[in-house]
Amino acid sequence: MTYSDQLEAKLKTYLSSLSPKAVEALVRNLEQAKIQKDADPHLQFVLTAAVALLRKPRPTGSDLPGGDQRRGQIQRMFFAPLDSFLINETLPNRQEGRIQRSMLDRVWKWLGRDVMATDVRMVLEQAGNAAVSGERVDALVQALRSRAVDAIGNKLHQAELSEKEYRRMAAELGGARGVAELKDIQKVFAAERWLFPFLQSIPQRINENRLKQDTDVLRLVDNCTARFPDHVPVVAAALVERADMPSALCSFAGRLAGDNDPKAIANSQFAPFVDVVMSEAERLQILALDHHRNNPDPVAFSQALSEYHSLVRGVERDMDLSLTGRWHKQLADTKRSISNVVTGELNGAHGSVRRALQVPKIAENGELQTDKAAIADAVRALRVITMVRNASETFAVNDIGKRTRQAVEQTLEILARSLITDLAKLRGPQLQAQMAAVDVAIMLSEIYYGSDYAAQLRRSRQSALAKAGGKDKPAGPSPERRLVANALGRR
Repeated sequence: MTYSDQLEAKLKTYLSSLSPKAVEALVRNLEQAKIQKDADPHLQFVLTAAVALLRKPRPTGSDLPGGDQRRGQIQRMFFAPLDSFLINETLPNRQEGRIQRSMLDRVWKWLGRDVMATDVRMVLEQAGNAAVSGERVDALVQALRSRAVDAIGNKLHQAELSEKEYRRMAAELGGARGVAELKDIQKVFAAERWLFPFLQSIPQRINENRLKQDTDVLRLVDNCTARFPDHVPVVAAALVERADMPSALCSFAGRLAGDNDPKAIANSQFAPFVDVVMSEAERLQILALDHHRNNPDPVAFSQALSEYHSLVRGVERDMDLSLTGRWHKQLADTKRSISNVVTGELNGAHGSVRRALQVPKIAENGELQTDKAAIADAVRALRVITMVRNASETFAVNDIGKRTRQAVEQTLEILARSLITDLAKLRGPQLQAQMAAVDVAIMLSEIYYGSDYAAQLRRSRQSALAKAGGKDKPAGPSPERRLVANALGRR
């Protein structure tokens, strides 16, 4: 499980402990906060998890009380079949079958205002009536979605016949890309009767062997795509969300096509399985850059890089992209963009480590003025260095990576030893400040060198403290006791 998956699982566990009403209120507050100029960088991540929680357990209205709460769920119930196809990122190359989550509000407003206003209003009124059963609300939403298939189809057909109608629709939905997203929504809705029984027959998580060797998923997908060849991109988009190793879909495409030659796959109906892997590379690249710019968590960026590298390494191991111009260029573009950011991170790594290892100053009230931002920058830099150490080719940082590692290793070793040695010379608040710097040095060393090296530094620290304690009066407290007493405010 990736770091992102772990973080999402923990967040879902917490959100699940809240009442539905509390989650509903949280979503409303987050949606309002999102439009503010200085919105929290974690806001979108929490909002996505909260919205998914609201939608997933409530595909039926029977579990919901009547009134405004159930009325507020109708839009989410209406779009519930799209859950497997939604993404949060805006991809540079739109991929059929992957629908941007932000489009749902646009489409819902468009349907309720311009396309089927009476139908939408009637369902909302019924949902707001506590006397109407949950089962009845379920049936109304399902019927609304069924009518929407024809209504959207008619609008799309009119747009194909009339440039004026197309421009009008594009203006409402955010341009040509919005129209393409609408086509995908209509396509999934129209296929709901057979698509979702098919997806239920596919495991929720598909490991690498199942895609590369086993035949159960292969047979199911082969039969499905033979019956519904126009829906291959939709099936591919659903599978990439369930694959433990998305890059394995490249090999899976070769098995479906009966030929592992990239050119043969590109010319077959199964090319969308590789297309969706390239789109996942673009999504992970966007996610990594977003973590770099906006996420204060010093671990998030390196973990996002690791997920990106894992996918790229798998693709390049299984397929020779140099034989395919489009896929090769698509992946190369993501590598070039992310390489520039990683290079910048490596260039600043040495300075970040030096700043983090400075002994904190002591304020007039006796508190340590620890530079937490500098420490967080150093943690992020070291995690990036250790991550790209075995991924230099993916990020094109061979030379800068080697120079950075040499500089960082010298700085960590020299400053850590120096800080520990000086412990024996200090007393009182100065010793406390020095200990804080030593603790940071040990933490950074553990990130870079591992736990064994950090354990050696901890033993050296204890020896230095013992020497410092030996110079005190016999009846006096040990340095450790003094530090504890100071922390508790006892002088």
